[in-house]
Parts: sequence; C-alpha cells; structure tokens
Amino acid sequence: MKLLFVVDSRYIYKRIADCVKALGAEIVRYQHIVKAMDNIGEISPDGIVVSAADFPRHWKTLVSFVRSERTAESCAIAVLYGTFFPEKERRKAQFLNVNCLVNETRLDRRALNRLCETFRPYISADKWIDRSAVKPENGLPMIVTNPLNGALIPGTAVKISPYGVIFTPEQHRLIKNLALMTELPGCSIRVGGSMLSPSCRIIRSEDTATLEFTALNEKEKQILHRFLDGYTAD
Repeated sequence: MKLLFVVDSRYIYKRIADCVKALGAEIVRYQHIVKAMDNIGEISPDGIVVSAADFPRHWKTLVSFVRSERTAESCAIAVLYGTFFPEKERRKAQFLNVNCLVNETRLDRRALNRLCETFRPYISADKWIDRSAVKPENGLPMIVTNPLNGALIPGTAVKISPYGVIFTPEQHRLIKNLALMTELPGCSIRVGGSMLSPSCRIIRSEDTATLEFTALNEKEKQILHRFLDGYTAD
C-alpha cells in the first residue's frame, strides 16, 4: 500500500507515519500541495492524508481533483483539521467523500486507531496483523472451533495484535480443510487472566494460520489493549 502525505508539520507527520508504517504502508510525503497534485498520477496512492490546518484554502482542491478519478473505495482520504473547522467545512468534506476526519491537535490513541482503521482495508491483512503484533513468551493458549464439524482445534496464538492473531494449531491437519475467508465464530484466547471470545476469519493458512478478528466486544477490546500496552511497555 502506498500513502501520500500532504502535511507540513514534521511532528504531525511523524506521529501518523509511525502508526501507519506498522500496517506495512509505504509513505510519500509532500509539503507543497501543488507539487503533490502534479505527481498524484505517478505516485498512484492507495490513500491520502492531507492537512486542512496546513492548507486551509487548497485541501478541497486536492480532494476534488483526486475524487474526479478515484472513488472512496479505490483511494481512502483522511483530512486532518485544527482547532477551527466549522460545520460548513465538514459538510464539504462529506460531499467530497472524505473517508475520515481527524483533529490533528488531539492525536491520541483513539484518533490514530481511527486513521489506521481507515487505511487498513487497503492493505493485505496478513501484513498488517503480523507487523502490528507482539510475540508473547510461550504464546497464548487458544482454541478454534471447526465450523464444518464442530471439532475443537487447540493451539497457540504465537503473535497477537489489535486486529488478529497468528495461530499455530497443535495439529495442522484439523484446520487445513478450511478455506481462506472462512468465518470462525467459536474462538477462545487466554490473555493474561482473562478469556476472550472473538469471532475470526482465516486470511492465511500455511504452517500457521493468520486469523483476523471480525467481532470483539468493547470490554474484550479494552482487555486486549491493556495487555498489548503492558507488553510493549516492558
């Protein structure tokens, strides 16, 4: 995935770049919006981040130019705004099919996660799960239920991220008959002292299986984020 950043502030650029690079994104940055527009055809980005705070008069020109050739499904656009961004500008962003609006003066974890979620569908899922994952010592106990026959498939989540896990079954033959994109509604992972019960989807299956989370309730998300925060802090 290739992302075009049209952002003048080095601090803002670095904060967001560090986040999306973990998803496997290649980043091209411009500090001049006209130069960025001149080179969009050559860059052919899958996503664009443009700062309306840095370019209050020209961000709409850029977005309109891109949308004349690329839909929101083929190129995601995130617009950053500052302390003053009136409702009129929000309506224009909506009219231009901007995928995401983020206040760049409040780039906390929630805002960065929103940006990652905006661009995540444009990246090969096995890449962003693997790149954003931590590798707990000895792994995490995990059980997957085969949706075809109800058989329990015990194993280990050798890597875990906010988006999914890398799963090593004790017996790979129990999972090899499951096609890619198969939904796995019956999964259990022990994270610390808690048991999570996500629904998953198989997006890669070799010696290990990459499983994307398709459903995880808010309480379980909080437990997982606390675990990941604590693990990376160590």
